Amino acid sequence: MTKLRLLALFGVIAANQSFAASLQDIYELAVANDPELAAAEATFKSQSEVTVQTRAGLLPNISVSGSSGVGERWILNSDFPSEPSGSHGWNASLNQPIFRVDTWYRFRQAKDIKAQAAANFAAAQQALIVRVAESYLSILEAQALLTSARSDRDASKRQLEQVQQRFDVGLVAITDVLEAQAAFDDSTVTVIEQEGFQNTSFEALLRLTGNPISEVSGIVDEMPVNPPEPDNVDAWIERALVNNYALIAAREGLKASEKDVKIARAGHYPTINASAGWQHNVSKGRSFLGSKTNNRSYGISINIPVYQGGQVRSGTRQAQYGLDAAQQNFDFQQRTVVENTRNFFTDINTDVARVRARQRSIESRESALDATRTGYEVGTRNIVEVLQAQQQLYLAQYQYASARYQYVRNNLRLKEIVGSLSPDDIYALGKFIAPAEPVKRVNQ
Repeated sequence: MTKLRLLALFGVIAANQSFAASLQDIYELAVANDPELAAAEATFKSQSEVTVQTRAGLLPNISVSGSSGVGERWILNSDFPSEPSGSHGWNASLNQPIFRVDTWYRFRQAKDIKAQAAANFAAAQQALIVRVAESYLSILEAQALLTSARSDRDASKRQLEQVQQRFDVGLVAITDVLEAQAAFDDSTVTVIEQEGFQNTSFEALLRLTGNPISEVSGIVDEMPVNPPEPDNVDAWIERALVNNYALIAAREGLKASEKDVKIARAGHYPTINASAGWQHNVSKGRSFLGSKTNNRSYGISINIPVYQGGQVRSGTRQAQYGLDAAQQNFDFQQRTVVENTRNFFTDINTDVARVRARQRSIESRESALDATRTGYEVGTRNIVEVLQAQQQLYLAQYQYASARYQYVRNNLRLKEIVGSLSPDDIYALGKFIAPAEPVKRVNQ
């Protein structure tokens, strides 16, 4: 997304809060403003610096220093009671590690830490896609529930008016009027509750984007609902075990823990360092001859640890326990990935069947409502049965919409598990967004 388009979105939302934001708009705003993603990015950049810092322990360390001073010297019993004096000089040193096992493994460990941070950041990017989609779908689902409640209320109101007219001419008993009135009152309360739920469902967009979005587009009915491809759970598990970012992060963390053990053991090994130094000093005085010295030195130092009071052995055991914990965490993460992959794969197949069944249920409920109304007209059904059939129809319409939204959620979750979720999935889903059917936040 270009900066120009992002600025345009900010401007439109600031100037007109009735702007109907699409799923793509909300995602792009979230990428620019979501604090969780920003924190994950900052953590990744912070961890990336560890590699540079540990590599410095393998490279030469060069330092240069200099000094200059002036003073005054007093000489007793002299025609010249004092005379100026001074000195200046500089020093340069170079130190180069030659054999440092612990430093080498810290450098290699830093690469594992950076890879782990990269995997965690990638997981955070995928998690943002899921959070945006789920927040968006929650609004649509809340709207579907509100639409169902309003339809039930409106139908109950019409039914109450019809029953009242029939009572006025003596065709029905007062009990029918009371039942219809109770149904209308209950449906009115339900609408009030669902309006509040729909209103609060928009709050998640403010947290994600930092903008008060109050209108979104809806998903059209033509959205395809198909089983996973390939329709083989083992193929999905195989992909997840290789590409799942949480599992990759755990694997890199396990490698870093292995390096901890090697670093701790390195406390038993000798260290070898090479050094070189250069010195230049000059001193001056009037009654004494000045001096000028130049020194150069080269050396190799070897340090052989003999006994550290058991610290190295204890540190090695501690690192080994940490490695055992990392291995257990990795195993747990691996099993969790397998479990979730199987669950989401099964859920999607269930969603496909559920959506189709809910669609048929709407047709059945419509026919049942027509038949019940006809039966009421001829006296074979009562008003309670009509109201129940009416409620069942609107409930079936909501359940159908909810099943479709759940199908989308589970598809995104499955792709997240196998590490293939990307912004392209948001844009692909955006093709089924209907700008002509906006969902407006109530009570604005």
